[in-house]
Amino acid sequence: MAGNLGAIQELAGNVERFAGKQVRDEVMQGSDPLKESTKPDKLAAWVQGAMQRLDALVDEPTRRQIMGECGYNCARVNSRPLKAALARRARFASLDELLAAEQAKPPPGMRLSREGEYLYQVYTPRAFSHPMRCYCSLLRGLPQGETTSRTYCQCSRAFVQRYWEAILGKPVEVELLHSAVAGADQCGFKIRL
Repeated sequence: MAGNLGAIQELAGNVERFAGKQVRDEVMQGSDPLKESTKPDKLAAWVQGAMQRLDALVDEPTRRQIMGECGYNCARVNSRPLKAALARRARFASLDELLAAEQAKPPPGMRLSREGEYLYQVYTPRAFSHPMRCYCSLLRGLPQGETTSRTYCQCSRAFVQRYWEAILGKPVEVELLHSAVAGADQCGFKIRL
């Protein structure tokens, strides 16, 4: 299921799957009136509150699992970036050639660097061709000066993980380093090759 409501339903299902129905009911408080047409600031405010409730009710490993499953689903639903990356990968004989090309000409608002067995992928959402607060449509309306829990960004971490697993053809570890919606200037991920 695509769209904002699909993502919210995915969150509800993952909370129930990993933390139970009672926790799901508490985390999802206030989600019933949300619609695809809900204004971005109202949607972001609800997500901000849902993450506060999730943080209060669930331990960190379970929160990471819940939001990770959301990110894996997002990668399935929004497969265009992965397909484009695979097409770019096919044009190069080696991973080193691909990484050199990606570092030399990154998309607006993005940067990639390599240090030994680690890649560092950085996004600056406000520097994208269409500046935004967050790449995810659920948090694009988060007002300047407002932050949300890094828990939410475990979704992005999982998306980045699926992205690089597709390119590399093997499992990778990805660590969330910093998050624009949690107060940093940019979003950063450390990928172990």
